[in-house]
Amino acid sequence: MESLSRVSFLLLATVVFHLISSTAVVESHGVVLPDGSTLPRQWCVAKPGVSDADLQGQLDWACSQKKVDCRPIQPGAACAEPVTVRSRASFAMNAYFQKHDSEPNSCNFSGTAMVVNEDPSYGNCKY
Repeated sequence: MESLSRVSFLLLATVVFHLISSTAVVESHGVVLPDGSTLPRQWCVAKPGVSDADLQGQLDWACSQKKVDCRPIQPGAACAEPVTVRSRASFAMNAYFQKHDSEPNSCNFSGTAMVVNEDPSYGNCKY
């Protein structure tokens, strides 16, 4: 019985290790395809030139969605600075985009957003 517990523990530890390892690969390199190649990780941000009024509407909509966590852009939180509509909207748009598995159609926001391959994270603010 004791050896069965040891085997179960080793099997569980191996599964957990592989889950953690694959998560780290996806976060740093993007999606790993069955052939071993990767797709780059993508983010959704506000398009340049879009008015603050349009972005505010999209920010409000994104933050109203159940799966989107906008607490990091609240005053005093990691992504609260800079205090611009563009910065906060980009964070919220990306949170929505990531919760929808980076599906390109989930980064439209009535034409106010775009997909980028460069991580917009800064300081302690992680997108």
